[in-house]
Amino acid sequence: MKLKSVLAAALGSSILLGATAAPASANTEVKVWCWDANFNVAAAQMAAERYQAKHPGVTIKVENIGQPDIIQRLNASLGANNVRSLPDVVLIEDYRVQNFLTGYPDFLKELGSSIDMSKFVDYKIAASSDANGKHYGIPFDSGVTATYLRMDMFEKAGYTIDDFKDITWDQFIDMGKKVKEATGAYLIGYDPSDLGIMRVMMQSAGQWYTNAEGTKVTVAGNPALKEAMRIFKRLQDEDLLASYNGWTQLLATFQQGQVASVIQGCWLTPSIEANKDQSGKWRVAPLPKLSNVKNATPYSNLGGSQWYVNNYSKNADAAVDFLNETFASDQGLLNELVTKISLVNSLKDTTKIANYNVANAFFGDQKIYADFANWNNQIPAISYGPHTYAIESVVSEALQRVLAGEDIDTVLQDAQVNAEMQVGL
Repeated sequence: MKLKSVLAAALGSSILLGATAAPASANTEVKVWCWDANFNVAAAQMAAERYQAKHPGVTIKVENIGQPDIIQRLNASLGANNVRSLPDVVLIEDYRVQNFLTGYPDFLKELGSSIDMSKFVDYKIAASSDANGKHYGIPFDSGVTATYLRMDMFEKAGYTIDDFKDITWDQFIDMGKKVKEATGAYLIGYDPSDLGIMRVMMQSAGQWYTNAEGTKVTVAGNPALKEAMRIFKRLQDEDLLASYNGWTQLLATFQQGQVASVIQGCWLTPSIEANKDQSGKWRVAPLPKLSNVKNATPYSNLGGSQWYVNNYSKNADAAVDFLNETFASDQGLLNELVTKISLVNSLKDTTKIANYNVANAFFGDQKIYADFANWNNQIPAISYGPHTYAIESVVSEALQRVLAGEDIDTVLQDAQVNAEMQVGL
């Protein structure tokens, strides 16, 4: 359900449309909604402390609300025209924000005229811009994707870290076969209900489930998606997939040594490091590249989110000022967050983030954050559109058909029709 344009008129005086952010006045409270006490919430609280120290008349109230609950509350409030219950600042996952930009076009405040967006990596800007090129989010955490390697397992099969430079998925699979022969470990884990790795593969080649405008389903005839299906089929046929279900089982696959590698966003780093007994055994490498796919790269993204301002809030300008002084410009804060929550931020220039250049003993003294920052600048920029999860439910069923032995082109053509019906395109 779309928020009617008349709502904006009805609330006219409460919408702040100024071109630049104004400092908050005394006795102002800015309410922030975000999830994950150990990551996003912790970061928001640190930002709040630094901002309030400079602006004693402002209170930043950070509320820890689960991501599904945030999405449900936003949709319920906006659908009922009950904007008074909304926060001033809200964290939204990159895959979901287009739903709000297209479904409730007056909800989020345009920020490109208030804050210099050129300092952020291109793919984050693309994720939170509308069809007219206007930008709405303050990029926060990167989901730059890495191949986490149990290097001790690969060494038993005769490999070194240099062997992972500029490899294809087929080469990676061949390596995995030798590793399994030497150690008994599977190559990677796989959750049938989560196609995150497939998203990673597509974005690495600059492709998605829909076109750049989000107006056309691009499942059939999508070379990156077809190649991803083929790769999954080969991984299954070579018995290199360790199946799991959900976050807890994912952690078990690598913490208990069931897999020799993990392909995930950089936000997984603290979970890798949680098993202190494995210190020194891990390394990170870029992704394997898709074969025979135009513009294939070893760089991609998985997850990530941005901070948004509620355009209906009477404190919208104060909210913009808070974000501008903290996550958009405070390099001291961003540097501190590297050690506090293992943040990989979304800035293009990270030369002043000193903690990125610290050798990490757990990863064999590799400077993993410097690597993440380098890869982050090379991720293909795409628009995720408003239908990612709806289409993915269809593609998930299609993948099971491919794994069962059906022809990939036929399956993808069926999925194209089903996806178009699912999202109404």
